[in-house]
Amino acid sequence: MRTHAAPRGVTFLELMVVLTVLAIMVAIAFPTMRGMNEHNKLRATARELVALLRYARLEAVFGERTTQVFLDLEKRQYWLDLRTPDPEKGEYIPGKNKNQFEQKRNLNKDIWFEEITTRDENVIRDKVVALDFYPDGSASPAMVTVANRRGSMLTIELVKSTGLTELSKESIAELREKRAAEQPVAAQ
Repeated sequence: MRTHAAPRGVTFLELMVVLTVLAIMVAIAFPTMRGMNEHNKLRATARELVALLRYARLEAVFGERTTQVFLDLEKRQYWLDLRTPDPEKGEYIPGKNKNQFEQKRNLNKDIWFEEITTRDENVIRDKVVALDFYPDGSASPAMVTVANRRGSMLTIELVKSTGLTELSKESIAELREKRAAEQPVAAQ
Protein backbone atom coordinates (compact mmCIF):
# COMPACT_ATOMS: atom_id res chain seq x y z
CA MET A 1 0.00 0.00 0.00
CA ARG A 2 1.24 3.47 -0.93
CA THR A 3 0.83 6.50 1.20
CA HIS A 4 0.54 9.92 -0.37
CA ALA A 5 2.22 12.83 1.29
CA ALA A 6 -0.07 15.77 1.90
CA PRO A 7 0.67 18.75 -0.36
CA ARG A 8 3.07 21.09 1.36
CA GLY A 9 1.99 24.76 1.66
CA VAL A 10 4.06 27.93 1.88
CA THR A 11 5.19 28.72 5.38
CA PHE A 12 4.79 32.16 6.89
CA LEU A 13 8.56 32.55 7.03
CA GLU A 14 8.95 31.82 3.28
CA LEU A 15 6.21 34.29 2.45
CA MET A 16 7.89 37.02 4.56
CA VAL A 17 11.26 36.41 2.86
CA VAL A 18 9.71 36.78 -0.60
CA LEU A 19 7.84 39.96 0.38
CA THR A 20 11.00 41.45 1.90
CA VAL A 21 13.01 40.76 -1.26
CA LEU A 22 10.25 42.32 -3.40
CA ALA A 23 10.10 45.39 -1.14
CA ILE A 24 13.87 45.89 -1.45
CA MET A 25 13.71 45.56 -5.25
CA VAL A 26 10.89 48.13 -5.47
CA ALA A 27 12.74 50.52 -3.12
CA ILE A 28 15.81 50.36 -5.36
CA ALA A 29 13.96 50.56 -8.69
CA PHE A 30 11.37 53.25 -7.88
CA PRO A 31 13.66 56.30 -7.82
CA THR A 32 15.27 55.18 -11.07
CA MET A 33 11.91 54.64 -12.73
CA ARG A 34 10.64 58.00 -11.46
CA GLY A 35 13.66 59.79 -12.90
CA MET A 36 13.15 58.02 -16.22
CA ASN A 37 9.50 59.08 -16.23
CA GLU A 38 10.42 62.73 -15.67
CA HIS A 39 13.05 62.56 -18.41
CA ASN A 40 10.49 60.96 -20.75
CA LYS A 41 8.04 63.82 -20.03
CA LEU A 42 10.77 66.32 -20.88
CA ARG A 43 11.63 64.51 -24.12
CA ALA A 44 7.96 64.22 -25.08
CA THR A 45 7.41 67.94 -24.48
CA ALA A 46 10.48 68.89 -26.53
CA ARG A 47 9.44 66.59 -29.37
CA GLU A 48 5.89 67.99 -29.33
CA LEU A 49 7.29 71.52 -29.54
CA VAL A 50 9.62 70.50 -32.39
CA ALA A 51 6.66 68.93 -34.24
CA LEU A 52 4.65 72.15 -33.86
CA LEU A 53 7.59 74.22 -35.17
CA ARG A 54 7.94 71.91 -38.17
CA TYR A 55 4.22 72.13 -38.85
CA ALA A 56 4.38 75.95 -38.67
CA ARG A 57 7.20 75.95 -41.24
CA LEU A 58 5.18 73.73 -43.59
CA GLU A 59 2.15 75.99 -43.20
CA ALA A 60 4.30 79.01 -44.04
CA VAL A 61 5.84 77.41 -47.13
CA PHE A 62 2.73 75.75 -48.57
CA GLY A 63 0.36 78.50 -47.47
CA GLU A 64 2.76 81.13 -48.86
CA ARG A 65 2.37 83.32 -45.77
CA THR A 66 4.14 84.09 -42.52
CA THR A 67 3.12 81.92 -39.59
CA GLN A 68 4.05 82.27 -35.94
CA VAL A 69 4.50 80.05 -32.92
CA PHE A 70 4.14 81.82 -29.58
CA LEU A 71 5.83 80.82 -26.33
CA ASP A 72 4.34 82.37 -23.18
CA LEU A 73 7.10 82.18 -20.58
CA GLU A 74 4.96 83.27 -17.62
CA LYS A 75 1.95 81.02 -18.28
CA ARG A 76 4.15 78.19 -19.60
CA GLN A 77 2.07 77.83 -22.76
CA TYR A 78 2.77 77.62 -26.48
CA TRP A 79 0.59 77.75 -29.59
CA LEU A 80 0.55 78.23 -33.35
CA ASP A 81 -1.12 81.24 -34.98
CA LEU A 82 -2.41 80.67 -38.52
CA ARG A 83 -4.50 83.84 -38.85
CA THR A 84 -4.34 85.60 -42.18
CA PRO A 85 -4.48 89.36 -42.69
CA ASP A 86 -7.64 90.84 -44.21
CA PRO A 87 -6.54 91.99 -47.69
CA GLU A 88 -8.58 95.21 -47.50
CA LYS A 89 -7.83 96.36 -43.95
CA GLY A 90 -4.44 94.71 -43.47
CA GLU A 91 -5.58 93.59 -39.99
CA TYR A 92 -5.69 90.03 -38.83
CA ILE A 93 -9.01 88.24 -39.04
CA PRO A 94 -9.90 86.59 -35.72
CA GLY A 95 -9.59 82.83 -36.04
CA LYS A 96 -13.05 81.33 -36.44
CA ASN A 97 -12.00 77.84 -37.42
CA LYS A 98 -9.05 77.11 -35.19
CA ASN A 99 -7.64 73.67 -35.80
CA GLN A 100 -6.06 71.42 -33.19
CA PHE A 101 -2.61 72.89 -33.81
CA GLU A 102 -3.74 76.41 -32.93
CA GLN A 103 -5.00 75.47 -29.47
CA LYS A 104 -2.91 76.73 -26.57
CA ARG A 105 -0.90 73.94 -24.98
CA ASN A 106 0.37 73.95 -21.42
CA LEU A 107 3.72 72.60 -20.40
CA ASN A 108 3.69 69.78 -17.87
CA LYS A 109 3.70 71.13 -14.29
CA ASP A 110 7.27 69.88 -13.81
CA ILE A 111 8.62 71.43 -17.05
CA TRP A 112 9.34 75.05 -17.95
CA PHE A 113 11.11 77.24 -20.49
CA GLU A 114 14.58 77.56 -18.95
CA GLU A 115 16.14 79.92 -21.48
CA ILE A 116 15.20 81.41 -24.84
CA THR A 117 17.41 83.41 -27.17
CA THR A 118 16.08 85.15 -30.25
CA ARG A 119 16.03 88.58 -31.86
CA ASP A 120 14.70 91.45 -29.72
CA GLU A 121 11.84 92.12 -32.14
CA ASN A 122 10.50 88.61 -31.46
CA VAL A 123 10.00 89.32 -27.75
CA ILE A 124 6.63 90.77 -26.75
CA ARG A 125 6.42 92.48 -23.34
CA ASP A 126 9.28 90.33 -21.94
CA LYS A 127 6.87 87.42 -21.42
CA VAL A 128 5.89 86.12 -24.86
CA VAL A 129 8.23 85.11 -27.66
CA ALA A 130 7.00 84.94 -31.26
CA LEU A 131 8.89 82.63 -33.59
CA ASP A 132 8.29 83.61 -37.22
CA PHE A 133 8.27 81.24 -40.19
CA TYR A 134 8.42 82.74 -43.69
CA PRO A 135 7.13 81.50 -47.07
CA ASP A 136 10.68 80.93 -48.35
CA GLY A 137 11.24 78.32 -45.61
CA SER A 138 13.41 80.49 -43.39
CA ALA A 139 12.59 81.46 -39.82
CA SER A 140 13.55 83.86 -37.09
CA PRO A 141 16.60 82.36 -35.39
CA ALA A 142 16.02 81.06 -31.88
CA MET A 143 17.19 78.61 -29.24
CA VAL A 144 14.71 77.35 -26.67
CA THR A 145 15.73 75.31 -23.64
CA VAL A 146 13.11 73.34 -21.72
CA ALA A 147 14.04 71.92 -18.32
CA ASN A 148 12.57 69.83 -15.54
CA ARG A 149 12.97 69.87 -11.76
CA ARG A 150 15.61 67.12 -11.84
CA GLY A 151 17.94 69.45 -13.77
CA SER A 152 17.62 67.77 -17.16
CA MET A 153 17.49 70.11 -20.15
CA LEU A 154 16.88 69.86 -23.88
CA THR A 155 17.56 72.68 -26.31
CA ILE A 156 15.68 73.24 -29.55
CA GLU A 157 17.57 75.25 -32.15
CA LEU A 158 15.61 76.97 -34.90
CA VAL A 159 17.98 77.57 -37.83
CA LYS A 160 17.42 80.93 -39.54
CA SER A 161 18.32 80.06 -43.13
CA THR A 162 16.36 76.80 -43.40
CA GLY A 163 13.70 77.09 -40.68
CA LEU A 164 14.60 73.58 -39.61
CA THR A 165 14.86 72.48 -35.98
CA GLU A 166 17.55 70.57 -34.16
CA LEU A 167 17.12 68.98 -30.73
CA SER A 168 20.15 68.77 -28.45
CA LYS A 169 21.02 67.83 -24.86
CA GLU A 170 23.49 70.72 -24.75
CA SER A 171 22.76 74.11 -23.20
CA ILE A 172 22.51 77.27 -25.30
CA ALA A 173 25.99 78.36 -24.18
CA GLU A 174 27.46 74.98 -25.16
CA LEU A 175 25.73 75.11 -28.55
CA ARG A 176 27.10 78.61 -29.21
CA GLU A 177 30.63 77.44 -28.38
CA LYS A 178 30.18 74.43 -30.64
CA ARG A 179 28.91 76.60 -33.53
CA ALA A 180 31.80 79.04 -33.05
CA ALA A 181 34.30 76.17 -33.15
CA GLU A 182 32.68 74.82 -36.35
CA GLN A 183 33.14 78.16 -38.16
CA PRO A 184 36.15 78.09 -40.45
CA VAL A 185 38.90 80.45 -39.44
CA ALA A 186 39.17 83.35 -41.88
CA ALA A 187 42.27 83.23 -44.04
CA GLN A 188 44.68 86.04 -43.31
